[in-house]
Amino acid sequence: MTVEQEVTRVNYSVRNNGGTIYLPEWCLDSLANLHVPTEADIVTESAVQKYPIGTQLRKGDKLYRYCKAGEAMTTIGFMKGNYFQCPGKAGNSANSGYEAAAYAAIVAGQTYFDITDTAAAKNENEQAYAVWYDDTTQVKFEDYVVIGNDASTGVYTRNYIAPPGFKVAHAAAIQVSIYRNPYMGIRQKATCGSYGSALGWAKFSITSGCYFWLQTAGPISGITGASTWPGQTAHYRDVYCNTDGSLIGYTAGYQRVGYLLSRTASDYGDNFIMLQLDQ
Repeated sequence: MTVEQEVTRVNYSVRNNGGTIYLPEWCLDSLANLHVPTEADIVTESAVQKYPIGTQLRKGDKLYRYCKAGEAMTTIGFMKGNYFQCPGKAGNSANSGYEAAAYAAIVAGQTYFDITDTAAAKNENEQAYAVWYDDTTQVKFEDYVVIGNDASTGVYTRNYIAPPGFKVAHAAAIQVSIYRNPYMGIRQKATCGSYGSALGWAKFSITSGCYFWLQTAGPISGITGASTWPGQTAHYRDVYCNTDGSLIGYTAGYQRVGYLLSRTASDYGDNFIMLQLDQ
């Protein structure tokens, strides 16, 4: 059975347990889970995948994303980030996306496309972003969400998009870029390094390969601050991610992650913030 035969369209959200869960429009039948996680579920990892990666949960005024851990994460209070490199840098057949010509031409209305990835695992491109760098057609730079992919044949990998499929035809020589679902490769921000983006916080230990909820937006505290806490400089209310994933005040070139909620002072900063990494 191909992945195309295993996916279903989801056209609803569910509200209970004091929250609302938003599944992707298309996902595997086995992951069309309607259970809204409890408060205990949010701080508990799972060895078994229960939702599509990237599923969004709203609990009160907080947002979470369902993620997969790319490493063991035992450092509590530090930010997590996306470890996948952009595909043009990482290279193809390296489980980090794709950037090259397609394996075969595409006709309008087709709901799949093949790429010369020789090592892709089944559904590693689930909820990936794919774009065709084709400016010769009526629709320029066509882009789609990949709803799943079959495991590589060793020669090519077949990926699927939702009906009604491609709007226009593309020649095989046209470059395709596939950016993997960023919530599928979560590691400590320190592991992601100076070129990695922070995506949120999870304040409990996580086992490599397990699934968990990452807070991406809303009020949060109890997080690790840098040597100088945010808010100790007048007027500077925005907060940033330090190189190790701790919270820091304005630092040129660093990633902004939100803003302070409490009034502070020159001798007393804080870590109660409005996190703004999702919407």
